[in-house]
Amino acid sequence: MPRTRLSNWDAARRSVSVWSSRAFTIWSMEGRVLGMLSLIRARKARPCLIDAISRSSSCAFVMESGEAGDRPRAGGQCVGGGSLVAEENYFLGYTFTDHSHSSRVVQSIMDLCLQDGLFADVTVVVEGKEFQLHRLVLSAQSSFFRSMFTSNLREAHTRSIDLKDVSASVFQLLVDYIYHGTVKLRVEELQDTYEMSDMYQLTALFEECSRFLSRTVEVKNCLQVMWLADRHSDQELYTAAKHCAKIHLVQLHQTDEFLNLPLCLLMDIIKDGVPSSQNPTVAIESWINHNKVEREEFFTVLQENLKEIGEKVHVYLIGKEETRTHSLAVSLHCDQDDAISVCGQNSLCHQITAACKHGPDLYVVGGSIPRRMWKCNMQTMDWERCAPLPRDRLNHAMVSVYPQDTVYSLGGKTLQDTLSNAVIRYAVTDNVWTETSPLETAVSGAAGVNLGGTIYLLGGEENDMDFFTRPSRLIQCFDTQTQRCRVKPYVLPFAGPMHAAAHMDLLFIVAEGDSLVCYNPLLESFTRLRFPEVWSCVPSPWRVASCNGCVYVFRERCKKGDAHTLKFNPATSVVSVIKGIKILLTKWEFVLA
Repeated sequence: MPRTRLSNWDAARRSVSVWSSRAFTIWSMEGRVLGMLSLIRARKARPCLIDAISRSSSCAFVMESGEAGDRPRAGGQCVGGGSLVAEENYFLGYTFTDHSHSSRVVQSIMDLCLQDGLFADVTVVVEGKEFQLHRLVLSAQSSFFRSMFTSNLREAHTRSIDLKDVSASVFQLLVDYIYHGTVKLRVEELQDTYEMSDMYQLTALFEECSRFLSRTVEVKNCLQVMWLADRHSDQELYTAAKHCAKIHLVQLHQTDEFLNLPLCLLMDIIKDGVPSSQNPTVAIESWINHNKVEREEFFTVLQENLKEIGEKVHVYLIGKEETRTHSLAVSLHCDQDDAISVCGQNSLCHQITAACKHGPDLYVVGGSIPRRMWKCNMQTMDWERCAPLPRDRLNHAMVSVYPQDTVYSLGGKTLQDTLSNAVIRYAVTDNVWTETSPLETAVSGAAGVNLGGTIYLLGGEENDMDFFTRPSRLIQCFDTQTQRCRVKPYVLPFAGPMHAAAHMDLLFIVAEGDSLVCYNPLLESFTRLRFPEVWSCVPSPWRVASCNGCVYVFRERCKKGDAHTLKFNPATSVVSVIKGIKILLTKWEFVLA
């Protein structure tokens, strides 16, 4: 076929007939000149061609149809004098990708599916209630349904399916989640939703139910939740339920759930450390007497595995008793237990999310509602509830800025394990929280310390490129005057969990390892100080505090009767081992709620 040359008028006149016959396709370029220019410039077109297109208001190009489909031919004419040459054919073809196509198709499918059962191809019957659903949607969200519909089972070929192991109300929640991705979890149906989401392999919903159960476990359901978590191999939920059971054993040992507890679960409870006030021996005897014929032989092994702990709370102070308002080295410890406590009740240690000392007061955040904050006067041992944080947060750093009479909460993570870069300021006098400028990088579990009105946030965890977390080596500086954050251009010599204290114009940092590091922000230098033998023989995490002109390094977890602390004098570089003074808190009546 000979090459066809079209004028601008001819192209317009013949466009209808040419389009209908599909012998030729005419592309009108009016309104797309800028797009053409960018394409031609990208292909390094000749200047004469660019000028020609720039002077024209429209341009027509000819495509000739062949057996293999429409194929463009070079030689079209541009109004304005320019012409296309054969060796520069810019329209042979290219691959077009619509990046919103997948999401648009998915949204369109879901919109159709939600229109009163339109295109529904399966009816699920639960307790007499019919659900008009779609095999494609169910299979895309649930491996359980995918296996059902692709197997040789009867359900793969029948129009109606009866489900016997789930209630209609719970299945409605599952359907809401599958189709909308949003579901309202209710405490009264939480355990059933937890079980069914695992059975139907809705992983994200199962994990959220597990977190919800961990936060709401209480005396009346802890043993039932413990059974449930054990059946589903949910270690975190199992640990939370077990902890609740062992600290309320005196209330549980006569209940049917406890008397019918399997031996392995009872063993897990008592060997993990039961407070002596919970009378664990009496609980063991009650369990055995419930079925003495079969259980009497287990009495000896249960007694051997029983770990009974005390609940006396001590404050480990550096200095004399009358200087109680000095910096606390360890804050509080539970005697005869390996867990750190800042609340005075061993049963509530796991609920504390953050704490700091501000003047004579100790501020504690946490409890069954993680945003709540309490204040303890360290002189009178009286507790007072403060204004709660604006939102729930975990693993955030709390730092006191005493000259400004403020307490800052920095970073942390949400209850959905999303790292946060939020910074909020608590005005002690006004009892009010105010949100300020955020951190440059979201971190969780970082060490926070105030030095001259600047809060240094060190280490912790940050997000990596794969949406996971990694140990951080960042040094973020938050100026409490300007309320702005900046990141130092250099990084820490180590990463991960650490603790820090300010001494004079220096920061002393202790991390997991074998050294104490002195950081000089003015000189931007790090000096490593090694303590002989002590660090390597005790792998427990260490903490650091500044008091009475010295730096004190101590273990975060201390065993019974062990209050040894390393005292470092920066002026003389002398290291000595001392004992912290134990002071029993006789008026400690604080309860997190």
